[in-house]
Amino acid sequence: MIAPITFRPARSGDCSDLAVLSDMASRRLASAMWDRAAGAGQSGLEIGREKIRTDVGQTFHYTHWVVAERDGQLLGGMNSCRIARVSGTSAQAELPEFLVPLNALKAVAVGTWYIATAAVLPEARGQGVGSALLAKAEELARDAGCRQLTLMVGSFNAGAHRLYLRCGFREWDRRGFVPFDRSDQSGEWILMVRDLP
Repeated sequence: MIAPITFRPARSGDCSDLAVLSDMASRRLASAMWDRAAGAGQSGLEIGREKIRTDVGQTFHYTHWVVAERDGQLLGGMNSCRIARVSGTSAQAELPEFLVPLNALKAVAVGTWYIATAAVLPEARGQGVGSALLAKAEELARDAGCRQLTLMVGSFNAGAHRLYLRCGFREWDRRGFVPFDRSDQSGEWILMVRDLP
């Protein structure tokens, strides 16, 4: 008999895994941002791991993550929070061009419980972990008093898009995709929403 999937809050010792999961879920967008902050000879992944580990005031800090496990083995993780507000237009001017459409979609989703990252390690795919993470997000949203779950997916990520539709999400809005170094080359960002009963 297969052991059940369990959840726990992420710990500081999980930060290397969380950086990888973040990069997987964002289809290398996280790496593109971290690479911009890296110094000569420094890995973008090192920057991402350190940000997740130490930037306490940021929503990507490990305290905003839950990890899915089976028998103590990490299977995947999710970073989520309530979107209270989105940075103003002066901050928008400082954003890399490839982030502007994502922030525009976040502005549409203010007040919702936003799943910023949900990813499953390759060896754990096809075992219900993704659906379990989405169910956990619903629990967290309800606990926070939110009536809607939101997330973003690239139109080029057909597998994830199908999963979200199967799990009751619908398309809410779209913005054009701006390519970045080693990114997918075309498509749109899709904001998806699920109303909670």
